[in-house]
Amino acid sequence: MHKTRTGTLYLLLAVLATGAANAAAPLSDSREDAGELGDSLQFAVPLAALALTYTLAAPDRPGVGALDFNARRLLHLDGSPRHDLALALGRSVVATETLKFAVNENRPNGGDHSFPSGHTAFAFTGAEFIRKEYGWRWGVPSYAVAGYVGWSRVAAREHYTHDVLAGALIGILSNHDLREMRTRHGLLSVAPVAVQDEGRTGLLLQFTFAY
Repeated sequence: MHKTRTGTLYLLLAVLATGAANAAAPLSDSREDAGELGDSLQFAVPLAALALTYTLAAPDRPGVGALDFNARRLLHLDGSPRHDLALALGRSVVATETLKFAVNENRPNGGDHSFPSGHTAFAFTGAEFIRKEYGWRWGVPSYAVAGYVGWSRVAAREHYTHDVLAGALIGILSNHDLREMRTRHGLLSVAPVAVQDEGRTGLLLQFTFAY
């Protein structure tokens, strides 16, 4: 598990390094074209992820094609690819838009709501879903396209490099339930717990470590 996460981060940094180097270059027609292409490709990766849930469906996995929004599983990944993809994309959009309006950073071109990059978050959500669900054979080209989307946002001066990195991180993390984390020493679990004190009810986070 640890090696997979590390490999994902290394690939992410390698793909986006070019964007960091070229962020200060004068905006040219080719970079404007790259920005327009990035506008389209942000949707291409999630759409490819959706298509793969049909074309690579495994018949021996119960519920593999189900889009089940059972209330008990609405906020958690349940192993059904289409459900998990929809949930990951929803998480990504909510996190991105919340941060955009909370931070309200100015864009390099003078616009508003620069941090984080929504295009990048959306593309990387699809890329990490494909990597997690179908392996690196499909994940590498998906990450390459998502990386291009991130680079194009910097090249077109729509975002700073840190906006793109944050968007990519949001997209990756949206594909994982962080309530459980396996370590070399055991399983760390995080869960909300309701507590009462003198007639008042509050909500705390409970951390449990199982050896």
